[in-house]
Amino acid sequence: MILGPPEQLDSATLAFCATIAPEPPLYVPVRPAAAAKPAYCFENSETYAEANGGEAVYGWAIWRWPGRWFEAEHHAVWRSPEGELLDVTPQAGDPVRVLFLPDPSAPYDPTTFRPNIMAPDGHETLVREYIALVAQRGAITRTYWEPGMDVLPLFSPEDQARIAPLDARMAEIRAAIG
Repeated sequence: MILGPPEQLDSATLAFCATIAPEPPLYVPVRPAAAAKPAYCFENSETYAEANGGEAVYGWAIWRWPGRWFEAEHHAVWRSPEGELLDVTPQAGDPVRVLFLPDPSAPYDPTTFRPNIMAPDGHETLVREYIALVAQRGAITRTYWEPGMDVLPLFSPEDQARIAPLDARMAEIRAAIG
């Protein structure tokens, strides 16, 4: 899978972003802070702001697998006292920049789970099926989420039985499209 920041702000990327928030997306350099932990963007940005001034800015990291799908992940970056944005969180694949979509309507709230938002990048039937399967799986797994949870607990046997065929089909589709 080649999911990373979109290489350019083309019409498809802008259209996807417009379905999420009215702000324009912008590229933000990634320079992980020394003590920053992967996947802890909210804490990393807030801690960095406490130490260096500025503030955490909330929104969405926009990812794209060209020709397959877009994905928006709830995210935070740091805004310096001078107004410059910097992503202080280590990112998978070590991109030099992320595409960040500011969204004042999506602040970080540890009691609120914000699932990733996906949309096809093209019209491939298998991609649309995959996105639907991700949504079905998420509907099951979200019922286990609790504030402050780092890792989901073991699923009930009934939910394991519901998830297994979804995971199997998702693996088939990834193999077919990737």
